Amino acid sequence: MATILAHLLGMDHKRKPHQIDQSMLTNLLASFDDEKFMKEMVNTHAPEEGDVDVQSLFHLVDNTLHGTTAIVDSTVNPKGPQGSGSPEFKPLKEGFNPPLAAINEVGCQLTCKALDTKNVRQTLVSLFHELSSYSWVNKALITLSSLAVFYGDFWRLARVEPSDKLAESMAILKGLPAITKPSDPQKIQVFGVLNEMIKTTLKMTQCIVDFEHDSKDVPELSTMIDVPSSVYQIIISILACSIQFTSLISTVDDNKGKDLPIFARKVKMIHHTVKRHYEHFLQKKEEIKEYQRLQRLFNAPTDNVELIKALFYIKDDPQPLFIGSKKTRDKVESLRRKNVLLLISDLKLTSHDLSILIKIYNEHKFHEERYEIVWVPIIEQEGEDAIKQFQNLQLQMPWYSVHSHTLINRVAIRIIKEKWHFRQDTMVTVLDPQGKVSNQNAMSMIRVWGWDAFPFTGAVAADIWKRPGISWFELLVTDFIFPKIQEAIKAEKYIFLYGAEEPKAIQEIEEPLKKMIDDGFSIVAFNVTKSQLFWTRLESCMLSKLQTRADLHEPLMQDILRLYTNFKKDGGFAVLTKGSRVVINDSHVHVMKVVVQYETWKKHVNVNGKTFDMVFREQFDRVYVLPRCHHFYIPNMVGYIPEDVKCPVCPRMMNNIVKFECCHGAH
Repeated sequence: MATILAHLLGMDHKRKPHQIDQSMLTNLLASFDDEKFMKEMVNTHAPEEGDVDVQSLFHLVDNTLHGTTAIVDSTVNPKGPQGSGSPEFKPLKEGFNPPLAAINEVGCQLTCKALDTKNVRQTLVSLFHELSSYSWVNKALITLSSLAVFYGDFWRLARVEPSDKLAESMAILKGLPAITKPSDPQKIQVFGVLNEMIKTTLKMTQCIVDFEHDSKDVPELSTMIDVPSSVYQIIISILACSIQFTSLISTVDDNKGKDLPIFARKVKMIHHTVKRHYEHFLQKKEEIKEYQRLQRLFNAPTDNVELIKALFYIKDDPQPLFIGSKKTRDKVESLRRKNVLLLISDLKLTSHDLSILIKIYNEHKFHEERYEIVWVPIIEQEGEDAIKQFQNLQLQMPWYSVHSHTLINRVAIRIIKEKWHFRQDTMVTVLDPQGKVSNQNAMSMIRVWGWDAFPFTGAVAADIWKRPGISWFELLVTDFIFPKIQEAIKAEKYIFLYGAEEPKAIQEIEEPLKKMIDDGFSIVAFNVTKSQLFWTRLESCMLSKLQTRADLHEPLMQDILRLYTNFKKDGGFAVLTKGSRVVINDSHVHVMKVVVQYETWKKHVNVNGKTFDMVFREQFDRVYVLPRCHHFYIPNMVGYIPEDVKCPVCPRMMNNIVKFECCHGAH
């Protein structure tokens, strides 16, 4: 269809130009980043009750600018893609009355006063004072509405039939022929740049409108976008568009629009920042909704499949599980009506823990009683090395694991850390067929008791610890940690177990020990300082015992706590036993005083029936000084720390002091 634009483009009109002072554009560009001036404008904000309906006003502006920019696109590039026809218009709210007085006044500021005063700061001050009573989002929308009316009214005439003489006359009066001539393609591209800048400003405004709407139900995220500063920059962008457009249609000089690309880039950068913040907000909001959903699910599960599904991004992969023994994929539904041990770990899952769990998994009764294991890897690292480590561990597991560690729901990881207290240490959470937690962390009892702890509930752990004749020393010093130590225990040899952080302390212990052995005393010595298995087993014994709400004054519990505390408080410990009977269990500081004086007391051994251990104990009692305060340390075991503890030495209650520690991977 021929348009009046084609008729008018052949006409050459000369009008008195609105010349734009270069300093005016420079000041306008500088205003984007002028924080002092922005603060002054922000301080004009004085909103009143009964503000304008944001969504209704935005739909009007959006419809107007979408329609107008489509006309410009087809004018600038007639042979370009035309899309699917006319732009899609949003339905308007019936009975909505826009703030016409404010729109008209702001329109006057944008189109007339800005060019007349040539002082953009003064124009911005007038705009912000005019809009002071409106909300921040409506300030942007009213300003954009004014531009939309001006821009849309102008370009609408480009689509009117040539026979419409009234429209032709109006077009001439508005300056429509000044747009371009067919022989001047460079100038017509200027309107394309301006059109894209207006589109970007509209998109930026939509981000703010959507953010205000979407953040109402998540007030904790309402500051993720700095709305006042964003609106300030939107209004400057609109003013820039208006000034440039007014200049383009009012002048025929060859330099029109030369500053447009600079402004367009600046507005695009601002939009990119606002959009990125809005997308980050949407992600955070989605995480909050997912977090709330998972919290409800974890607190009141109805089915284990429902809970386990929540751990994975099922939408990304309906078969997220990998069966190690069969090397096939599977759905979570195959775990329905089964008891499930969730093995939760990072990539530092030890070969020892793996071997214990494999032995349990291979037990016939484990499958007969409908039990399964599912590995849930919590992997913070990224890159090829992390993927290879994950795959290597996965290949060693005969049970279920997630097909790819990227399928683990990040929000579920947060719940696991908060509700089940996962830190870095491997844990095993036991779920019954209804998804209820039978044991939040059974890993410690599995390490200590292995298959004997099946089915790994708290009640089973309590029963095991009640067995008569349990020796804490024998629990700690198993053959897989210290080869042939059981032979030494059965032969009732002297066993000297020690550890210290300082190499000098180790040397001061080992030199006298060598002399004792050379003198014929049947002593087997073990330095456990670097034995990770020993320290893991020690902490597992404490955890397993504390999970049963054990009395801290039980002799067994006191002995374990004493050993651990001596190492943590004094940097070392020493234990002397005859077979499994403990003779000394104390700080290496006190025990060293005895061993370094070996030459002075060895002559008393076998005198008057006194054995080696009896003389050693006598010497220890002579040098030992009761400390002023009694301490004991408990490792990281959230949820199992007792609140009130009576001192085992005096009648007082002990103080509970929280201590944070990092040993950088070493004990």
